[in-house]
Amino acid sequence: MLSNVKYHLLKMVSSILCRMPYKNILAIGSFLGPAIMNRIPKQRNRGIEQIMTGLLCEREDAERLLNKVYQRVGMSAMEMLYMPRLCREKLHIDEYVSIDHPEYLEAAYAEGKGIVGLTAHVGNWEWLGAGLALHGYDTSAIGKKQKDDALMRIINEYRAESGEHIYLTGTGGYEMIAAARSMKKNHILGFLSDKDGDRVGIPVRFMNRIFSFPQGPVVFAKKFKAPVLPIFVVRNEDCIGNTIIGNTICVGKHFYYEETGDKKHDLLVNAQKMATIMEEFIKAHPADWMWFQHLFWTEPWSIEMYCRMTDEEKKEIIHGVPFAERAEGGST
Repeated sequence: MLSNVKYHLLKMVSSILCRMPYKNILAIGSFLGPAIMNRIPKQRNRGIEQIMTGLLCEREDAERLLNKVYQRVGMSAMEMLYMPRLCREKLHIDEYVSIDHPEYLEAAYAEGKGIVGLTAHVGNWEWLGAGLALHGYDTSAIGKKQKDDALMRIINEYRAESGEHIYLTGTGGYEMIAAARSMKKNHILGFLSDKDGDRVGIPVRFMNRIFSFPQGPVVFAKKFKAPVLPIFVVRNEDCIGNTIIGNTICVGKHFYYEETGDKKHDLLVNAQKMATIMEEFIKAHPADWMWFQHLFWTEPWSIEMYCRMTDEEKKEIIHGVPFAERAEGGST
C-alpha cells in the first residue's frame, strides 16, 4: 500500500517536471543534490576519503570536488524523472544526449558478435542506456534490483519506454540467460564495472587500492569473443568546467579479450586493462563519478583469487605493475 502511494507520488512529480524547461529541472537538481547529500555524514566521509586516496589530493580539494559531484547527482535524479519528456523528444535527442564518436560504436556493432559495454557510475548512467536506445542502437544491461519497490517500478517503466532492455538480478539466473541472448542478437550489453565484485571478483589496482573487479565484463568478453567498448556519459561543460545543458556519450575504440593460454594470468591482465581504462576516464572527469559509493567493501584478503596468488603477483598489483608488461618480458 505504502509503496503504491510512493509510486503515484513519484509519477506526479515526474509529470510536473516534464512540463518544465530542461534547464530549470537541472537548476533544481543542482540545489537539491548538495542540500540533501551533505546531510548524510557516512557517505560524505566515505566520498572525501576515497577522493583523497584516489586523486592523492588534500581534504579541502576533496570537499570542493564532492560538492560538485553532489550537484550533478541531483541533476541526474531530476533527469531520471524527466525521462518521459526525453522519450517524447526523440527527434531532438542530441539536445539532451549526444554521441561523440558514433563511428566507434558502428565499428563495434559491425563485428556482429554483440558488444561488452565497459562503463561505470559516471554521469547519468541511466541516460547512457536510454540515450543509446533513443539514438537507435540495440541496448541491454544487467541491473540490480533495488530495495525501493516504487522507485524500481518507475525506473523500469521509463527504461522500457526508451527502448532499453534491462535484466534484473535475483531472478534465479534468468538475467544471465537473457543477457547471453542479447549478445547473440548483437546488442550492446552494458556492465557497470565500478561495483565491488565480492569474494569471486578479480583483484586489480584501482584508485590506488586493491579492488575486487566484477567478473561479468571479462567473462562475457571471453565467452562471446566480443569487442569490449569503453563507453561513458558525462555532463557537458564550458571551457572553465561549469556545467552547461546536455550530456555527451563518450565512446572509445573497441578491443578484445587477450588470451595466452594461462587462464589466471589472462583474467588478471584483461581485468586490469578494463580497470585502468575506467580509472583514466574517471580521473579525466572526476566531478561526474559517484565517489561516495561503497566500493571497497571486499578486503583484498577476502578475494579468493588474491588469496591464491604468490607474493610476487600481489606485489605487482599493489605497486601497479601491469601483468601485461610481465608477459611481454617473456615470463609467466
